[in-house]
Amino acid sequence: MDAVDLPARPSALRPPPPRPARTPIRPLTRPPAPALRPHIVNYTGFRTEFTVPRRRLELPTGLVTLVFTFSEGLWVARTGAGADPLGADGGGTGPTGDGLGAARLMPASRALISGPRSGPALGVHAGRVHGLEVNMSPLGAYRLFGIPMVHFEEARVDLAEVLGPDGRHLTERLGALGGWRERFDLLDSVFVARLERGPGVAPEVRGALARLWADSGASLAGVTAGSGWSARTLRARFREQVGLSPKAVARVFRLQHALRRLAAGEAPARVAAACGYHDQAHLGRDVKAMTGLPPARFASLRGGLPAGSALDRTPGRITSVLL
Repeated sequence: MDAVDLPARPSALRPPPPRPARTPIRPLTRPPAPALRPHIVNYTGFRTEFTVPRRRLELPTGLVTLVFTFSEGLWVARTGAGADPLGADGGGTGPTGDGLGAARLMPASRALISGPRSGPALGVHAGRVHGLEVNMSPLGAYRLFGIPMVHFEEARVDLAEVLGPDGRHLTERLGALGGWRERFDLLDSVFVARLERGPGVAPEVRGALARLWADSGASLAGVTAGSGWSARTLRARFREQVGLSPKAVARVFRLQHALRRLAAGEAPARVAAACGYHDQAHLGRDVKAMTGLPPARFASLRGGLPAGSALDRTPGRITSVLL
């Protein structure tokens, strides 16, 4: 992701000096304009006033997230495959001075797109952060941005590149407005105009994506046959319009089904059987590889919160864990 003009390196940031505790400002979430609802899940405006740094582990969801930041102090990283996000394997140093395994924190761009991914990411801030988040389906992002979704694999984006002149100063325009309603309305106008000019989505891709979400145990061979395409053609179209291969999407969706059950306190052996894993060991390996956490540690950190809780960015999905 592109660096912004921050004078401090991650290792130089320190927690702010103690100050009286303040009630956190609740994020404000609103659905987009009706024409956009098949493509965009929600808009969320956030502004935190925590007195200590916070770290969030962002989990694979199969969705696309666009974040506008109006203030400095947000650092992000992709973790290495299987890396321990709690730093047990000793790695980089972030704003809080914690090891982050194979992760290397970078200052967040003023506009950051995180495309669909099969591994975790880290978000760290020193307590105060102000911005706006847009969550959308990958097919919706393909329609709105009009470029192959693999472009966002590394989460680097120049909004002028994907939104044209409308994106060049969009972060500044949003930040200058007086309230969330006006900001959400501006996004509605920008995205509705984009939707009218966006590329079409292949019905075969839409159908295969829906089937993979509905059935975490569905075979890729069956999904491919149902599309009427060869495996090679379906894989190429998924990379273009979703950003991941059908196999990677299937893993992410199965993970989401499993995490919901684990968060609810269901025994791992039952979760493995219900979600199409070969056995409990297979579940454990996949959860560790895709989140950096063993199933028991994930459940402990979630503390019983269900999918779509205040910790999560979108309804019905497990998106985040506080570290």
